[in-house]
Amino acid sequence: MSLFDKARIAVLSHAHGLLDKQVNTPEGYEQLIRDLEGGLADFHSAIDEATGRVNGMKRDIAALVAKQGQLQADIDQLITDNDPTNDDAALQLQGQLGELTTDLTTRQQELTDAQAECEQLNQSADQLETKHRNMVHELSQLKSLQATTKAKNRAASAAESAEAASDAAEGASVDSIRANLQHENDTVSARYDRVIGALKDTGASPERVAAMSRDKAALEARRAELAAKAAGQVQTPEAAPTTS
Repeated sequence: MSLFDKARIAVLSHAHGLLDKQVNTPEGYEQLIRDLEGGLADFHSAIDEATGRVNGMKRDIAALVAKQGQLQADIDQLITDNDPTNDDAALQLQGQLGELTTDLTTRQQELTDAQAECEQLNQSADQLETKHRNMVHELSQLKSLQATTKAKNRAASAAESAEAASDAAEGASVDSIRANLQHENDTVSARYDRVIGALKDTGASPERVAAMSRDKAALEARRAELAAKAAGQVQTPEAAPTTS
């Protein structure tokens, strides 16, 4: 199984999980984004693995190319030294060179396929990243709409309460309320007058009345005496006649 197939399976497993979920709230949609981010993490891991494989293959091919060049140089040296005894060694090296060239051709094809696979993975990752950015943007819009809806709902509830209070106020009889309050005020006033009147009507005892009458007579006598003195009309009493 290729790395691309592994990455594809990893993402599809998350995608199937997303499809199985019923989403009808911004919170649910946000969870979908978190799940997609999990799939993206697996996908990027596969890309890293594929990239590492390509880099390793390039190093191996570079080593084979260097070895190929060295073998070819050795063969050229042996067949140009005018020593027929070295031809067998050159023949052996030529066999090694043939095998290496075949291996190198295979490795180069594998590298080409791995590079194409890695490029495909990167393109798919770019598409998923674009999808993720779009979902994040859509989530922002959904949350904004949710907040606006909640605010309107609170405003509507407040308006309904205000309307109910207004209807109740219109249905209330102010004259009736005033009449009730006036009746209550009259009742309290009558009660107050009754209590205060009772306090004022409380009479003194007969003894106290007699004493007050005497005190009043004494005051009047004193007033008359003072008035007479002030007018110079005070007369001394006549002396009784003496008997001889």
